[in-house]
Amino acid sequence: MGKNGRFGKGYGAIVGKDTKSPPGWKGPGFSKKSEPAKSKRAIQDEKTNSSAVSEAALPVELQQLLLNIYRDTFPEALASDTLQALLQEVKKALYERDFTKAFGKEEFLEVYSIRWSPSRTLCYQSILVDLLDHLTEIFPVCRITPPELENGSAGDDASPMGVTCFGGGAAEVVAFGGFLRYLQDTMLRSTGEDSSPEHGLSNPDRPPGIDLCLVDTAQWQGVVRKLYDSFTTPPPLSKYASSSAKEANEALTASTDFNVTFRQDNVLGMSGGELVDVAGGRPMLVTLLFTLNELYTSSIGKTTAFLLNLTAAATSGSLLLVVDSPGSYSEATVGTEAKRYPMHWLLDHTLLETQKSRGSESALKWVKLVSEDSKWFRIPESIRYPIPLENMRYQMHLYRRV
Repeated sequence: MGKNGRFGKGYGAIVGKDTKSPPGWKGPGFSKKSEPAKSKRAIQDEKTNSSAVSEAALPVELQQLLLNIYRDTFPEALASDTLQALLQEVKKALYERDFTKAFGKEEFLEVYSIRWSPSRTLCYQSILVDLLDHLTEIFPVCRITPPELENGSAGDDASPMGVTCFGGGAAEVVAFGGFLRYLQDTMLRSTGEDSSPEHGLSNPDRPPGIDLCLVDTAQWQGVVRKLYDSFTTPPPLSKYASSSAKEANEALTASTDFNVTFRQDNVLGMSGGELVDVAGGRPMLVTLLFTLNELYTSSIGKTTAFLLNLTAAATSGSLLLVVDSPGSYSEATVGTEAKRYPMHWLLDHTLLETQKSRGSESALKWVKLVSEDSKWFRIPESIRYPIPLENMRYQMHLYRRV
């Protein structure tokens, strides 16, 4: 795939501007017009829409720290005189769906990471927090209740949370690193302890953190390594920083808690054995984040085969998380008659309906836990980043392997 996301028109509204009031002329003669009364239908629509907005319980401070990771990892790219030209070149390739060109150079991967990955990172992290109850049932690392308040120690299970991201790159590594830090901070706040990495999930009473595997056709290794290093080492400080600031400076998480590997491969060409290597053997979280629709567009037959092979490889208890663009942006053309089906229909047909059509002897392989056809993630206006970021609208589906 090699894109770690989809680009298109109507991507979202720019946020993060420094102005605190609506643009317009103000002066002694300015008077604000009264707003027309809202109809009952409009009020009901607002209530409906508000329920479809991701209200992540993420501290704004943590979201800002994650954006700082991008800023501090690629300072040369952000300050380059060629940044805008490179962004336009990548944007044009994405719009033309020329992913080979868009992700064919290291400098293209870097400018994509600093421009489009930050919004995705914050959105993905909010989704993980929203799904925490489901994750906690499978992965001990997600239990944020202090061990002494649980029945037994969480450290009895020393397995990290295994995660494989097909189509994964920059956004995923920062999102899951941020999710780990969220778990650390939340658990430690409940105990009144320091939230430094050395007091985090690596202590004897907690299982290891997250073991993350990224799989994509583009060569993300260099970008992923740089972001990982920024995550696991203290951020740079000014040479004029005070001694107290230097003493308090710390990495977002310890390298012993967060393991990241990258595998360059075409997911549609992976064998059943290769899928077992990266997504089998134990209950895992498998993700297709803004990836599945592009796979369907490439080949419905190969994508269906991939999902069936993934089903055979996945262990009972594994979770499959699919996030993509909503509505018409996630439709695929089927056959020579150019029929178009929603992506989520194709997904359900492969994971759920196909097994039913095989007769009563075919046991159900997946159950759907959560389904959202359209939801907004809105970036807090108080956070700052060198490049304007955008809100995101997405669909999300979570399945559990029976």
